[in-house]
Amino acid sequence: MGSVVNEMLSLVYRMLPEVGEIRVSRVCIGVGYTGVKLENGCAGVCQSLLSEQISHCWTVRDAGRLAGETAASLANLAKSWRVSESVVGVATLNALSQMLLDRWEGYVVREGNLFNYIRERVGGDDIVGVVGYIRPFVNILQKKVKRLYVFERNPMLFGEHVLPDTACEDLLPEADVVIVSGTAIANKTIDHVLRLSQGAREIGVVGPSACLIPEPLFKRGVTVIGGVKAVNADRLLEIIMEGGGTPQIKPTVKFVNILQDVDEKA
Repeated sequence: MGSVVNEMLSLVYRMLPEVGEIRVSRVCIGVGYTGVKLENGCAGVCQSLLSEQISHCWTVRDAGRLAGETAASLANLAKSWRVSESVVGVATLNALSQMLLDRWEGYVVREGNLFNYIRERVGGDDIVGVVGYIRPFVNILQKKVKRLYVFERNPMLFGEHVLPDTACEDLLPEADVVIVSGTAIANKTIDHVLRLSQGAREIGVVGPSACLIPEPLFKRGVTVIGGVKAVNADRLLEIIMEGGGTPQIKPTVKFVNILQDVDEKA
């Protein structure tokens, strides 16, 4: 089994044979998100992850030449170990995944916020691990579950419930429910995090950075993906360019959940 990113790329190439002809019309790299718009109007985003980039890797080496490139070329940047380039690749993968939402067999696509889905599936006896500080989940789960672990790379966010992400090694295997930020795809931690989460009954990958490409994640134990679909691509990229974050981009997207089709599985 290869990496999640490699499998996502292979799946997109197989299901979109025209990917080598689809051009990218705009790339915006903001302080909160990076956005990519394709010439067909589809757009995708990924958190820019500036806090994870050392100063000499903030720049994108091909800046000034990204617009006009093929979507396949930019999607391949998802494999880069330079985070500044990987986020562009994941945003492009996200844009391409939106073209495939109605093609997934064996999965159900529903509108709605994953926050509500998870809230209904945790109880007072549960140990929950949240990989990446996702504030809405933390605020409600810390009052509802037996124990909450939040794993984060940014030391500015460390606190009572927030631990360094290296603590995943010891604590994540204890979790009954695991919520993983989609940014784990961009910073290349997704494969290891999912291996550590195999004992959980529910695993969700969530956030605007979560690519809506289910198979590589579900085969590794993920039970639900919660991402976004852009409904106003130009406005979305405008907000990103002006430094907007999740609250600002919400009017330009709709929340989408992908779950296994229970009837088909049965």
